[in-house]
Amino acid sequence: MSLLNLTNDGLPNLLVVLYSTVALARSPLTTDELLDAVAPASVVADAHMARATLNRWTELGLFRLDDAGTRVVLAQEPATAIKMDIDVISAARIAARQCALSAVNNPELWARQSARAADLTRSLAWLLAQDVYKTRFSDVQSLELNQVANDELRLMQNDTRKNGLQFWGHFLGFVRQPGGGDIDPTLAVRENLPACIASGEEMPTTELVERIAQQLPVLDGGVYRVAVEAQLAKDALAPLQQGQLSTSLSRAMFSLMIDGTLQFENKADVGSSIVFTGRDGIRPDHRYSWVRRPRSAA
Repeated sequence: MSLLNLTNDGLPNLLVVLYSTVALARSPLTTDELLDAVAPASVVADAHMARATLNRWTELGLFRLDDAGTRVVLAQEPATAIKMDIDVISAARIAARQCALSAVNNPELWARQSARAADLTRSLAWLLAQDVYKTRFSDVQSLELNQVANDELRLMQNDTRKNGLQFWGHFLGFVRQPGGGDIDPTLAVRENLPACIASGEEMPTTELVERIAQQLPVLDGGVYRVAVEAQLAKDALAPLQQGQLSTSLSRAMFSLMIDGTLQFENKADVGSSIVFTGRDGIRPDHRYSWVRRPRSAA
């Protein structure tokens, strides 16, 4: 099983359709009814991709069979009400991201067999450790070759894995455009922000970064990120100062600051702080010790 193998393990767009069909069904559907609704025989000659997507995400625990063992239901109900099409896409993305990054689906991060979601997780952690201003998907294979000496730990071994990372990375909120583009975890951070800092809450910036790492362990300080960085060559990544954020997390923080979702400041009585990293390196003019999420923020 490899989530990065789109042909064998399904596609993000099919996952959204499956999720929305199950979530919005008036009553639970059997597997055949669900697949017929998503990929009707009158339209789709071969429902292989829909079935592969359903099977893989049932194995990962996003879907399950009801108590009778005959009908497909969501393993967990959406956290917020689904009122519009965009709500369905967001709900599917949030649920899939939580499922893929869960500890149960990453029991051994470097597993080659029965990897569950580990191939996607370790690849995201590696991608988000790169300099987002210099890294392009066209270069990831050669870049990894220079950073990972152990052949057994290589991530981007072929175009199949790279393509899978491009599409799943976008869907899960870590890459801006489908099929590649700028590395940007802003969407993923934004959607997980309510679990990290409540509306109207404020706290030391270092605490917020720690909470984000718990929710999104492929980002700075997260368990998967730390594990991947430990396998890279010593000079693979530019060294960071105490409290300095990577370019990927800095990009997300910049975005959330600019649109008013988060407000940063400095307090004299707070000892620790974070500092953003920009295109040309560390940004001492963006060092902050305190953060607030305004009540009006989304």
